Amino acid sequence: MAKSASGTTRRLTLLVGALDALFVVSLTFVILIALGTTVWLVENDPEIPWVLSLQTVTNFWFVAHGVGIHVGEQTLAGIATPAFNFAFAPLLLLFGVYLFGRRTAKKLEGAAEYWPGWLGAFAVYLIASVVLTPIASSPTVHPDSSQAAAFPALLYVGSIVVTNLFSKAGRDASAVENLWWRQWWQKRTERAGWFFASVSGPALRAGTAVVVGLLAVSALWIGVSLGFHWIAVTRLYEGLQVSAIGGIAVTLGQLALLPNLIVFGASWFTGVGFAIGTGSSVSPFGTELGPIPALPIFGGLPIGDNFLGLTAIVVPVALALVATILIRRHTAEIRFHFASPLSAALSLGLAIGLVAAVEFAIVTWVASGSIGPGRLATFGVTPWLAAAVIFVEVAPVAFLAAFYSARPEKAAPIPDYLKR
Repeated sequence: MAKSASGTTRRLTLLVGALDALFVVSLTFVILIALGTTVWLVENDPEIPWVLSLQTVTNFWFVAHGVGIHVGEQTLAGIATPAFNFAFAPLLLLFGVYLFGRRTAKKLEGAAEYWPGWLGAFAVYLIASVVLTPIASSPTVHPDSSQAAAFPALLYVGSIVVTNLFSKAGRDASAVENLWWRQWWQKRTERAGWFFASVSGPALRAGTAVVVGLLAVSALWIGVSLGFHWIAVTRLYEGLQVSAIGGIAVTLGQLALLPNLIVFGASWFTGVGFAIGTGSSVSPFGTELGPIPALPIFGGLPIGDNFLGLTAIVVPVALALVATILIRRHTAEIRFHFASPLSAALSLGLAIGLVAAVEFAIVTWVASGSIGPGRLATFGVTPWLAAAVIFVEVAPVAFLAAFYSARPEKAAPIPDYLKR
């Protein structure tokens, strides 16, 4: 009887995951078709069939899931264009997929086992990707077949798994997977010893705070820059010569791109900068640009001379200082376990620099890619360089600040019975 009840529960959980995944795929695809059809009707060229609009929005669906698009050699606007790969994931769209996955994960809360729901969601997403791949494909444009089969399902189900295991509700849940994860992590932590247990928590907090702070400063600066350069942005919009519907579509596309540009701006504040095309460079040390896409939002980027200049590099340094000081209330174990201020400060400072470097490398890697042929194959930040520079900027400052936040406490007095 118990086995029958368990089997029924698993089937129900699988059905919940599968149906919600089907809802997500259907909703996103219908929205894209509606937007694409509206633009096609308003911006209609008699020589362009609706099927081409369908293929375009389907490819856009794959791009939203991090899938690369291969564009074959062709002639665009009378200009011969060589074959290239569009391998660029708009972060806002990836975040949207994550939110849909988070929604599905909440529907699975309370289940005794999550894996049937994960399996159902994965199967539906995989089938949808396989079905949509030929729809998106044409002789000149098609998604990467291997990525198209795996990336959408992995991204969506990955967000479900992360939410089920690491969200606030997941940390207190009693599902089999939650219990297994907590036991596994506890064993790994115990085996890692006192050093990892005492340093990892504060380092993760401070290093993450540095990266988040950089992104926040970048977002603020880009917003201010767009406000100051609104005339240049308006002129670029006018140069596109599109209708109101076309302008809305361009704006929505730029909003999807905005988080990537915020990451590029954060890299600019470290001094590494970013590239819009091979051989180009936008950084506080100077700007070298060739022809760039005529996107209105580029009118607000920190390009050219500005009053910040090299003082921009003060931002990550200041963030490292503040973050290390503010984690003092989380360093009790460091102050207890370490024997000297030097060893405590060195360990914490290097760990904070390492966390910030690794996290920033991952963020810049995801945000960068290829957007066109030739020189446009390079768009964004060089991850390893950004990681190396932010480590050099953060670790020494965190080391010095750690003399305050992680200074070991005085040794406890020796009990009288041990003195005898």
